[in-house]
Amino acid sequence: MVVGEKGLIFICLWLCVICLNVLVYEHACGGGYAEGVVSPGILAEGFGMLRSCVAGLKLAGHRVSVVVDEGLSLCNFPVDADCVIPVFSFRDAQQAILRVCASVDAAYVIAPETGGVLPELVRFIGQQGVSLLNSCPDAIRVVSDKMGLYNVLRSSGLRVPRTVLMRVSDFGEAGFMGGFGFSFPVVVKPVDGVGCSGLSLVEDLSQVGGAVRRVVSELGCDVFMVQEYLVGEHVSVSLLCAGGRGVAVSLNRQNVSLALPDGVSCYSGGVVPFCSGDVEREVFRVAEAVVGCFSGLRGYVGVDMVLTGSGPVVLDVNPRLTTSFIGLSRVADFNVANAILDASLHGVLPSDVSFLGFSCFSKLETPNVDRDVLDALCGMSDVVSPPFPVQDSKTGCAMLSVEDVSCEEACCRLEKVKGRVLGMCRGGVGSFG
Repeated sequence: MVVGEKGLIFICLWLCVICLNVLVYEHACGGGYAEGVVSPGILAEGFGMLRSCVAGLKLAGHRVSVVVDEGLSLCNFPVDADCVIPVFSFRDAQQAILRVCASVDAAYVIAPETGGVLPELVRFIGQQGVSLLNSCPDAIRVVSDKMGLYNVLRSSGLRVPRTVLMRVSDFGEAGFMGGFGFSFPVVVKPVDGVGCSGLSLVEDLSQVGGAVRRVVSELGCDVFMVQEYLVGEHVSVSLLCAGGRGVAVSLNRQNVSLALPDGVSCYSGGVVPFCSGDVEREVFRVAEAVVGCFSGLRGYVGVDMVLTGSGPVVLDVNPRLTTSFIGLSRVADFNVANAILDASLHGVLPSDVSFLGFSCFSKLETPNVDRDVLDALCGMSDVVSPPFPVQDSKTGCAMLSVEDVSCEEACCRLEKVKGRVLGMCRGGVGSFG
């Protein structure tokens, strides 16, 4: 086919419109914990989301810049970004973001909302005149206030757990169960937190003190929530949002383990998609109603629920990228990262979604490994995040994702990949250097 001069001009203009320079900042990988401690599990989830997001944006033809902690940049860093900027501290990362903002068209922040990290970063970048793929800072703050969230959803006729707010200074075991109208077991969790941080299952009064101490030690909170324990399947819904409306694109199973105060509650992975039919339609209806209660939600939003015998109950709204995106981006029949950009910048939402298979994804605790093993793991397609070395940690954590035509086959393959990865790690145990 011969393209004339006018055709070439049109193509060039079209490329200029759709091919953007995008900054992707992921907090765990980008120096956010440089002055503190990041757990291997958080690092694995963060890197997995970063890598998947960059891959999707690059596939759509965008130019991508990332900010990376200097320690990670020295590893075999399997992110196909056009520009990788090493940093040594969070302050250094902020300065790097400021410099990059002068030359990018858009930015996406992947960070926890705990302590105001996510809304402050979004606000900071927005002040530089850069278009954002995130929800508005005020919307992030509103849905991150769990008690406020529950009050809004309850007044809108949506089901949330029965919840009571308590202060550590007012805490006393004698009055712990008084006045809230439900009995053990209960869940004790921080008001400001993500994932399972600071969360404990409490089965009797003797465990209450330990649960409160965990909230204080992990999050430094002086306020915590006591919530009814819900029996059912933990799930999440991934939505794309724009203009006050959300479209549910996948129902995801969550592998969540709730532990007593002397253990560690954790999220280990999940399955995308989880199920279909009447259950999916009802959960999608609820999730879309949830995001419709709040203005300013944009791009990717996750809604956590428990599927009880009497229907879905909403636990959390995550105004950010969630770990389920890793699996979703590998089996959706459309480019999810680019769909986030389209929703955020152009208000375009998908009209039809289908899947190419099922993704089973999971974190895997490993021994610390030497450079050769790390390099070998970086080259495996099922290893989304290798077990990067973490200072003062005796273990690492990998993030794996395996796809197949059925959920059962994907989960079976995942177990085989886990065995292979562990075998490689145990065969090459050593210090990274």
